[in-house]
Amino acid sequence: MIHATRRATLTAAATLPFAARGVRAQDWAPRETIRLINPFAPGGSPDILARVMAPHMQGFLGQPMVVENRPGAGAAVGTRSVATARPDGHTVLLAPISSVIAPFMMRDPGYALSDFKPVSLLATTPFVLVARPGLFADVRAWDAAVRANPGRYKAATGGPGTPHQLAAVLYQSMSGADFTLVNYRGTAPALTDIRAGTVEFMFADMPATMGQVRDGALQALAVNTPQRVPALPDVPTMAETVAPGFEANSWVMWWVPAATPDAVVNRLNAAARHALAQPDVRARVAEVGFVGAGGSDVAAAQAHLRGEAEKWSALIRARGLRFDD
Repeated sequence: MIHATRRATLTAAATLPFAARGVRAQDWAPRETIRLINPFAPGGSPDILARVMAPHMQGFLGQPMVVENRPGAGAAVGTRSVATARPDGHTVLLAPISSVIAPFMMRDPGYALSDFKPVSLLATTPFVLVARPGLFADVRAWDAAVRANPGRYKAATGGPGTPHQLAAVLYQSMSGADFTLVNYRGTAPALTDIRAGTVEFMFADMPATMGQVRDGALQALAVNTPQRVPALPDVPTMAETVAPGFEANSWVMWWVPAATPDAVVNRLNAAARHALAQPDVRARVAEVGFVGAGGSDVAAAQAHLRGEAEKWSALIRARGLRFDD
């Protein structure tokens, strides 16, 4: 955690007038490469979005943006590295839902949500229930099988404290089904083991699965959004078939250290929305299944963060989940 003295120092620095620091709001620009920290391994949906956006940041901000993967401890390793970074806009967290989850599941994740300031909600990452092809006829057959055979089936997750884990636990909570959760270090190795038959299914982020679904290497049984997703129009929702009210998706946000000046936050927000508006970015995010990929303003990002923290902390408390589960 950031020590109280350091937190106080950073907060005080953020309240200084820009003129005192030689910076005017409209003049802020990065002085060096911006490091975008992804707290997961390469290959997942945050990584896909980050790498397609990054080239457009150089033209807008005048400095390159590089993606650094720092996986571990349910996203806590990468997340806390940004909590203690200089609050000057040169280190940005590619925040997934797991960054919200960890403080509620770990005794000492090394950060609190108050250590960050949201910049923008970039996109929603729909989740899709995928399985090895031919194992289940459809989502209703899957639902019947896992309910009727307690302990028989294994579900992959991207690791403890990930949305894959919470989506599976949410389904268990709503249905009473009993299956084993097998944690992996990221989405990619989990999907590899589904194809190999080591585990049977996964609630996975759609952008990381779309290529394999289209190629027939994975079967998409149901999406976890309230409505069907344009990228998979023939795949039903969990809510309309086997679990009314079920909704479990991820998202991608940008966060910066809490003491980052508002002028920096606003400039980064503008840069993110600029990148998301580019034709090649829009085409790529539609291709892999993101929804709502336009970026939000800062206030909307703050409201979204509060709502997600309330929703998932309630499930974590109710199920007694801990990071080492």
